[in-house]
This record gives sequence, C-alpha cells and structure tokens, in this order.
Amino acid sequence: MRCGFVRVVVSLAVLVVCANFTAAAATTFAGHYQLSNVVENGSEVSVTMTLTLLNPGKTDVKGGIVAVLSSEPNPVLIGSFAAIKTLPKIGQATVSQTLTISAAEYANWRRGHAPRLQFLVPSGQSAVAVSILAYEVEPPSGKTD
Repeated sequence: MRCGFVRVVVSLAVLVVCANFTAAAATTFAGHYQLSNVVENGSEVSVTMTLTLLNPGKTDVKGGIVAVLSSEPNPVLIGSFAAIKTLPKIGQATVSQTLTISAAEYANWRRGHAPRLQFLVPSGQSAVAVSILAYEVEPPSGKTD
C-alpha cells in the first residue's frame, strides 16, 4: 500500500514539473534589440547586439540561451549569447553580444530583413527552441530640441 502511495506522489510531482516546463516552452518570448559598434572589414561586419528579452510566462527560465540565425529563407546559426542565469516570470533580462557576420547578412538586416532569434530553453539534457518576436529599436540620436 505504501509503495502505491509513493508512486502516485512521484507521478504527480513529475506531472507538475512537466506542466511547468511545457508552459514555459510554449510561451512566445518577445523583445527588442539595438545594434551598435558596427565595424565593417571587407566581407565581414562586427556588430554588437543588445537584446532585452521579455518573459510573459508564469515560470522563471534558468540557463536559457539566445541563438541568432540568419535572415535567409533557410536560416543558419550565426551566433549566440551567453546563457541567461534567470529570466524571471513576467520579467525581462538584457544581454549583449558582439557578433561577426557576413557583410551580405548585415546588408539584409539594414534592408529590414531582421535576424531570426530563438530562445533555447533547457529541458533535461537538451533544449527546446522557442521563437523570439523581436524588433529593432534605433539608439537615441543625441540631438536636443
């Protein structure tokens, strides 16, 4: 009898953990980014991307990684940010990373073909890739009225 009770308790605990993870993974993350420190060097461009990532979900995400994919129809990985320690539920985190990309990819970004951003949410030994709906914001111009 005791063994059956323990199995039920363990099964319920697993269901709660899975439900919390599924809710976090199903969330579409949002954010905005700025590009700065652009250095063009022939066929490559070095650019710093500063991303503010918003978590509208009901759970914290620990150790998530933002992947930057190219803007082409069949995107490829062009860079990533360091892992975010904690992205709090209904909160935000700001991260910054310098990327080296092709001049052609940077030209696509400038023409309005934004990079694709994905948030890799840890799940045991692997991760679930969730899209990030992000838009670029222009840095302040520094002009005064």
